[in-house]
Amino acid sequence: MTIQRTTPVAILFDCDGVLVDSEPAMAEISALAYQDYGAPATADDFLPYIGQGEQDYFGQVAQKYGLVFDNTIRTHIYAKYIDLAQRYVRPFPGVQDLVLSLKARGYRIAVASSSERIKVEANLSVLSLPAQTFDTVLTGSDLERKKPFPDIYLLAAERLGVSPSDCLVIEDSTSGVIAGNAAHMVVIGFTSAHTAEELRAAGADFVVDDLRDVFDHVTGHQ
Repeated sequence: MTIQRTTPVAILFDCDGVLVDSEPAMAEISALAYQDYGAPATADDFLPYIGQGEQDYFGQVAQKYGLVFDNTIRTHIYAKYIDLAQRYVRPFPGVQDLVLSLKARGYRIAVASSSERIKVEANLSVLSLPAQTFDTVLTGSDLERKKPFPDIYLLAAERLGVSPSDCLVIEDSTSGVIAGNAAHMVVIGFTSAHTAEELRAAGADFVVDDLRDVFDHVTGHQ
């Protein structure tokens, strides 16, 4: 099945779990950061808190090891993430070609991530895409209500100067799928974090296991 859309169409990408495989990297780097404070943290400590916001993600593990998650630790974690992103974060196969191919076809391209800007910028640097590839980049630093609220996707459409109905979202999380639906956009779910069944249950219009399949869905050539 293909997506029948009129042009122009804007393609809105989530970042973590869509453009880059960053969740394992975040856990590994966070553990290293906590070890700098003498805590024997491991990447596995962080896994139960993925997607729960940084207060739980960092705070629960800090509490486990007798630390207090404050701005000093937060700053240290993100500084370490920036320093080590090139070593630990990996783009998903085909993602650079997908973004550049869509851009070449005239689609407006945006990033809409709930992560903090400092993390998003580090992740995007791993993609090594030309400057101005993305027409706008929105992060969790830009607005108060995060996904599953539709705010970030509606703001992305506004920044791109297009109607929400002319936007297509690519998401890996159920909360992101819900946000895209709430913004009245077509949503493609990518199975990097959830099963196809979970993404469809959340409301994904289409599901792919490989980002290289997205181009044919979007352009209608499959």
